[in-house]
Amino acid sequence: MNARRLHVALDFGDGADVPVGQLGWDGGARQVVAEWDAGFAASPFPLSPLLVRAPSGLMRPKGRSFGDLPGLFGDSLPDGWGRLLIDRELAARGRSSIDITDLDRLSMIGRDGMGALTYRPADEPERQEDISLDWFDRLVPEVGGGATAEDLERLRHMAGGSQGARPKFVAQISADGARLRGHRQAWEQGWRHVLVKRRALTDAAGAIEAEAAYAAMAKAAGISMMPVEVLRAVAGEPFFVTKRFDRDGGARLHTQTVAALLDVDFRAATLDYLELLKLVRMMTRDQRAVEEMFRRMVFNVRALNRDDHLKNHAFLMDATGAWSLAPAYDLSFSRGPGGEHTLLVGGEGRRPGHRQFEHVAEKSGIRPRQARAIVDEVDAAVADWSQHAEAAAVPGQMTDEISGALLLAREW
Repeated sequence: MNARRLHVALDFGDGADVPVGQLGWDGGARQVVAEWDAGFAASPFPLSPLLVRAPSGLMRPKGRSFGDLPGLFGDSLPDGWGRLLIDRELAARGRSSIDITDLDRLSMIGRDGMGALTYRPADEPERQEDISLDWFDRLVPEVGGGATAEDLERLRHMAGGSQGARPKFVAQISADGARLRGHRQAWEQGWRHVLVKRRALTDAAGAIEAEAAYAAMAKAAGISMMPVEVLRAVAGEPFFVTKRFDRDGGARLHTQTVAALLDVDFRAATLDYLELLKLVRMMTRDQRAVEEMFRRMVFNVRALNRDDHLKNHAFLMDATGAWSLAPAYDLSFSRGPGGEHTLLVGGEGRRPGHRQFEHVAEKSGIRPRQARAIVDEVDAAVADWSQHAEAAAVPGQMTDEISGALLLAREW
């Protein structure tokens, strides 16, 4: 497979694809270039409001933040686990990663990535019926070596463009939670689109249960979260299961992370929540969404979720072109790079607290009384960490370790 040109469209799940343009490989510059469809340019959707004011001419990457691709389309490619599967499969088939481009990788994502953007021609796999958690659990340790090309291909199709480092796949789950089936199956009433995540081989036992407890704690703090549950393989391994926010029954929503909207490398970019709240206001024109992001900021500080990088915040666009803030996701205990938040909080990364909260609130048009109420609500939810941990069956030692760290964060 050597893709040289891909057709891009929007699929909102209504059976009528909206042509967006074509992606082509510029061998001289060694990058992917986007050429807009004439019909789309005449009546465009605001796919990337900061980078594409009016689709005209050619769109090129700003840098190497998303490899060969402009951020708008690079967001469709997985990182971490999904990228590993693609490259391992290619290696198992005798392909060198040096010879593969991100255009090739997009063709492997095809119509099944996160969000509503689709790419043709695509690798069209068979639709999978029932999925076994035990099969997935047994195969994860073999991905580094020992898995067959066929197993890697199946895992890659299951990943569906999902992001993040932990082993995961996307699927549909029955109303009673007893069956998982392939995400490409035609949607039927009662089934839900979900993302299913296993702990990484380097994660401590209890990491999945802790993330489930964090989701419950965030919901108690008033944060918008998708429903979460924990399923177990027959062998006992827990899996974190959450409803997908880019799917609503048979409908699909265009999705962009903040990293893609800015076309910056989430691993290196430095941003302050002050700027993130400004972006929320610009994208949604909704003060309630600004206050929601303020609430998430306070939660991330108080709950020590310091892995709050720019791919862990996203926006959704519906078929009318209206943008909204995506529900929160990937919330878990993290001491952060060098003991700091990935995002600054009012200029402070190590020990942000009330003074920084007040500064961000003032600059974001949030009244002092409302800001204090949000902080109090978050603090009350985080104070119940032990109860959330017990309900999610988090191991006692992990519960105690996190409890001690949360008490310290409360004093900042």
